[in-house]
Amino acid sequence: MEEEHIIPAKDKGTTPKAPSKNLSSQQKFLIIAAIVLVFAIIGGAFWLGSRNGKQESEPSPSPTTEASPTTTPEGEEADENPSPSPEETSSPSPTPTPVTKEENITATASLDGYWGSNGNGSDNLYILIGRNGSVIQRGYVSFELSSLPSDATIESATLRVYQEKVVGNPYGVGGNLKIDHLDYGGSLGNEDYGASSISSSFATLTNNASVEWKDADVTDRLKDDLSNGRSNSQYRFHFSTESTGTSSDLVYLESANNSQGTGNLPQLIVKYH
Repeated sequence: MEEEHIIPAKDKGTTPKAPSKNLSSQQKFLIIAAIVLVFAIIGGAFWLGSRNGKQESEPSPSPTTEASPTTTPEGEEADENPSPSPEETSSPSPTPTPVTKEENITATASLDGYWGSNGNGSDNLYILIGRNGSVIQRGYVSFELSSLPSDATIESATLRVYQEKVVGNPYGVGGNLKIDHLDYGGSLGNEDYGASSISSSFATLTNNASVEWKDADVTDRLKDDLSNGRSNSQYRFHFSTESTGTSSDLVYLESANNSQGTGNLPQLIVKYH
């Protein structure tokens, strides 16, 4: 009798396991590394491509050439006085200030003196201004200009006369002693008493009886004389109020004749350059 082989029945409640679909940590790491590598290769290629394109679009800078030093040919000597560079050029020197000079001109003796309303006067005595009972007196002074350079630039001119004596009360009855600028030429006579002036009463010589030098600025009058080619600068003195009276009221100025003996002759002090 043969032995009966019994085949064990399959366990109906047990299902055979499928192969596991979960990746191991090592596999995951390899996949991530591959992905990173791919992106790195793509990014590097893109960066290199853009850099090469930029270099092709920009021109290469031209090489800087250095100026070679200038050499002097053989047989020729170098310029010992080369032209100065702009930095070495000196600025022009300032114009020097003109030097002021002074000329003291004494009055002309034959052209100073006085003349009266009665037709009488003198050109070889004192300079007399004022009045008496019947006559009004006017004084005159003249300065010859030939000592001044023809190209002189006048800075100032001062007329100076010395009041040597006063009789009566001339400043009380006549007021201020005034100056006219006129041109009476090469002689002094009766016609000059009423001659028209270039500038009438342009300055006051004095208003008091003090025995002293009396000064007046005549700069513009001298400039006018020079610009008009006059050889003399001439002036007439009179009181602002002129009238005859019962008394003698007179001023005596020293003349170029030095008739009063003071030595203080009329002066024209000129400063120029």
